[in-house]
Amino acid sequence: MFILKKMSDDYQHSFSELMPSMFESSIRIQKANKTINVLKDFLNDTSNLNLLDIGSSSGIMTNQYAKFFNNVIGLDLDAKAVNYANENFREENLKFICSPIEESNLPENSFDVVTCSQIYEHVPSDKKLMDEIFKLLKPGGVCYFAATNRFKIIEPHYKLPFLSFFPKSIANRYIRIFTNHEKYYENLKSLRNLKKLVFQFEIEDYTLKIIENPSKFSADEMLKENTLKYYLVNMISRTVYFLIPTYIWILRKP
Repeated sequence: MFILKKMSDDYQHSFSELMPSMFESSIRIQKANKTINVLKDFLNDTSNLNLLDIGSSSGIMTNQYAKFFNNVIGLDLDAKAVNYANENFREENLKFICSPIEESNLPENSFDVVTCSQIYEHVPSDKKLMDEIFKLLKPGGVCYFAATNRFKIIEPHYKLPFLSFFPKSIANRYIRIFTNHEKYYENLKSLRNLKKLVFQFEIEDYTLKIIENPSKFSADEMLKENTLKYYLVNMISRTVYFLIPTYIWILRKP
């Protein structure tokens, strides 16, 4: 799922080997459907639009996008995952590229839609990532941006409480004690710093819309409607918005 080069060792090049969930179809399709429903809600008709899926990994989500968009390209550095995608998903409007984004030779201003879901924290330069997305989008094009909050109590990649809260020196010691990893590579940001990261774009925030209507956006696995949890989360989500675990934004290039 990684798309920028020059990270130490081969961590990003073998991410799918570390995360077998990248090959679990039901999980990936549900996640893709959430993305599709948000994009269709914002854009209405997507059938004539071209989409770039950054961090396409095994291609399961990318293949799902190809059912709703005109032409779709999946981009990833993980050769094993890209090979799996090429072997298993062969549609005329679908293509997979194994490359860092800055070496992909994709033309500027060429995509109507870019998807960037849980990617920013993995790359060596999240600013470079957003600059590349901005260049690749057509004027008026949009990026589906799903971003994990730094202040998420259970860190999503290693399942350790408060891991992302700590400075890197402490986080590295913490991760060596409780896992077989040597270093905490991810770089999660707070809400404030996420907004700084995407300053070039106009933001349409779908986070609260999804919380209010999870079934509409295929987010039932996150929050089931008409449950006690549903009512409690909706009651407090606006007040504690800065602590919401994941933000879903549509970023529009002016």
